Amino acid sequence: MSIEKMSLVNIVGSLSSLDETLLNCCKSELFHPELAPTNTAFKKLEEENPYTTKLQKAMGVLDDLGIAYGYRDYFSLNMSDEQVWAYIQQLEEHITSCNHRRSELRDSIRMHKQAVTQVGHMRGLETKFDDIFDAKHSRARFGRLPADSTLKLEYYKEKDFFFFPFDHDGDYTWGVYFCPEALGDEMDQIFDALYFEEIKIPSYAHGTPDIAVQNISAQITKEEAALTAVETETEQLIESEKDKMLSVYSLLKMKNDTFAYRRYAVTGYDQFHLEGFVPERQLKKFLSLFDKIDSVVCEVQPVDADARLTPPVKLHNNWLFKPFEMFVEMYGLPNYGEFNPTPLVGIIYMLLFGIMFGDLGQGFVISIVGILMWRLKKMQLGPILARCGVSSMIFGCLYGSVFGMEHVLDPIYRALGFDGKPIEVLHPETTNLLLVCAIGIGVVIILTSIILNIYLGLKKKDYERAIFSGKGVAGLILYGGIIAAAVLLLMSGINVLNPVFILLVIVLPIVLMLLQKPLGQLCKHKPAKPEEGFGGYLVESFFEFFETMLSFLSNTVSFLRVAGFIISHAGMMTVVISLSELLGGVGPVMLIFGNAFVICLEGLLVGIQVLRLLYYETFSRFYDGGGKPYAPAKVEYERKSK
Repeated sequence: MSIEKMSLVNIVGSLSSLDETLLNCCKSELFHPELAPTNTAFKKLEEENPYTTKLQKAMGVLDDLGIAYGYRDYFSLNMSDEQVWAYIQQLEEHITSCNHRRSELRDSIRMHKQAVTQVGHMRGLETKFDDIFDAKHSRARFGRLPADSTLKLEYYKEKDFFFFPFDHDGDYTWGVYFCPEALGDEMDQIFDALYFEEIKIPSYAHGTPDIAVQNISAQITKEEAALTAVETETEQLIESEKDKMLSVYSLLKMKNDTFAYRRYAVTGYDQFHLEGFVPERQLKKFLSLFDKIDSVVCEVQPVDADARLTPPVKLHNNWLFKPFEMFVEMYGLPNYGEFNPTPLVGIIYMLLFGIMFGDLGQGFVISIVGILMWRLKKMQLGPILARCGVSSMIFGCLYGSVFGMEHVLDPIYRALGFDGKPIEVLHPETTNLLLVCAIGIGVVIILTSIILNIYLGLKKKDYERAIFSGKGVAGLILYGGIIAAAVLLLMSGINVLNPVFILLVIVLPIVLMLLQKPLGQLCKHKPAKPEEGFGGYLVESFFEFFETMLSFLSNTVSFLRVAGFIISHAGMMTVVISLSELLGGVGPVMLIFGNAFVICLEGLLVGIQVLRLLYYETFSRFYDGGGKPYAPAKVEYERKSK
């Protein structure tokens, strides 16, 4: 459980071996590339990637076929770049043709079905459409009138038109009106005023409406059969070409991505130079990849050999704490060579979550939900929930709570020789104990954070940070001394606030904290006089000291929320149990709903509050972040989720 140690690897070889070298680097997924240094002899490669267009075309074909991106072995393809390109173009043309025919058929079917509906309203007309539309001296308009507008036709009975209704429902009457061609515009205006909605009879509707519906329906049947044939052809195409297309995609993806890494190389004198970091414990495995390439030489150097480069950070944790890397990465990776806080994050998060949300049954549900989130959706939060659920179950056993029922486990406790459950959360005497324990947990976490800050400061030889600051030795003595004095006075009646204690534990740390910057400069063998003068410095330092003391107080008191959530959780479940008992027959439903509500609401709140305690009360005292993530060269065959 540490930060992976890195080695700086320089790779030099013949320019003709560059692509093979990059392929090995990508296959290993170990080499974190850095920009190699340039000079008058070695220049950066500035080339256009010749595989990008082909890869995009291949991805477009996969999208059109509905095939998910993925790796397929491409070593058996035995195709040149020209053959690969010709295959993609041919397949794209085939797909485009199928899609075009399918689109045309779907549009035609939709249009014909609309025509059937429109013409169907005109059944009862015994005259052929062709005869009506071929008339030169009359105008005909098919459509529908609102029911109330149909009654208003009586007002225009003296006008030269005839309206013949064919169909009607409660809202509309379908029909056709005829008028002399010379009066057509006038009649159109009248019917527009009556909200007449014209229905365009398709030009391919011949014969009477009954005959036209039959003919169009027959055409729909024919086109649906053709559409089925096109879809079957597409499915067969997908089935026959899927593996080959994925192999072509994998080949192009490999060539495209490895070529893209050429931007990290510099070339000169027909040679190339690559530089990057490899995890120390996997160095032999990486170097063995180049044993059979005679024109390539790998040179291993200390991690700080190139002052330009900052080593990347790869966290190394066991299975228990690895999921909590997500929280560390959210805050920022540690710098290379520093402390890996993941185990501390995991311990604090699981411990506080279990304490604040202790319930055997609900913890079991949270664990199951976490496992399903990971197994089904690969959500990073899933494994964290699974571990927190186990912690909730453990503390649920101490609280004796199972889905809010506080005495279900009493027979087990008595069988084990106990009088009852270890902790009665809602007992009045327990409240003060919980508050004291919550403060105690906070004190331990804060002191641990200060000790870690001292360790990191000494490791960097930053004595101002490690010794004289409020987060260093001075702050540790002051904060720890005050807490120890308060505990001894309250618990044992021992008063240690004598002059010697006050001088060494309170006054001296305060002086060191007020003078931390000048003392830090002296430790670096630099002038101790501040640029703004001692007067201005002391004023500024006093306010910083005051802020530090406020943070000690607020951070310590902030842990009272731990006890608050213990009590509130028990209180909420008491309400749920009481309501379920009052509701009688539907009580079990209320119990299930209440538990689900508490798990969702309070589980979310507890998770957020624990994360807050981690970031503000813990990380802020020792953690800097700012580390560069380890990003080894590799080929991503799967589509990245957005």
